[in-house]
Amino acid sequence: MAEFPSLDQYDLAVVLSSAGLLIIGYVIYPTHLVRVSVWFTIFTLYLCWMAYFAYRWTYDDEEKDF
Repeated sequence: MAEFPSLDQYDLAVVLSSAGLLIIGYVIYPTHLVRVSVWFTIFTLYLCWMAYFAYRWTYDDEEKDF
């Protein structure tokens, strides 16, 4: 059975970039268009991250066996 993968630099990059985007959207330039763009970008980042995380969770153990 696949174990929960450990966190790596990509996980940290997604969290930090999301925090940076929220700071831009709510502190630096708080207009409606920027906020919507920030949330869409964060949504896209997390979709890509979840696909990558699911791939690691499923296939990383199999690669170590060889």
